Amino acid sequence: MSTPAIESLKIKAKLLQKMKKSAGKPIQLKEAFDILAKASGFKSWRELKELFEATEHYCPKGSTARWKVWYKNYDEAETQLNASGGFLLPYRDHFFICDQDYVQFLGVPMADSDLKKVGCNWVEPNDAEAFFRLTQKIRAHTAG
Repeated sequence: MSTPAIESLKIKAKLLQKMKKSAGKPIQLKEAFDILAKASGFKSWRELKELFEATEHYCPKGSTARWKVWYKNYDEAETQLNASGGFLLPYRDHFFICDQDYVQFLGVPMADSDLKKVGCNWVEPNDAEAFFRLTQKIRAHTAG
């Protein structure tokens, strides 16, 4: 399943490819994807795409709206996170803040070493590699 964020990045990659071609430095679309991924702090397009797709598992079947406070705007969500605590998670083109009970519902214990490395803001995690591992754990827990 492709998220709106991934679709937006695909469009940007195609535009980058066209710009490079116009400048006399043509690149393959795959190279454009990797350039965008690396500019966003990821090792590759595959890693970025997998991470975005994994966010679909942040709202698995059985989760309820009462566990989350939704925001359309990242700045508002970040302000609320800083004021009240909790965990800030992305979902498609929205954001939500949840408590530790919801994080545990996703299959992540509070003592998880990757969770401690990532921190409370999953939009701007403190450790990208730990975040990737954390999302893989959530994906495995919520799949099925």
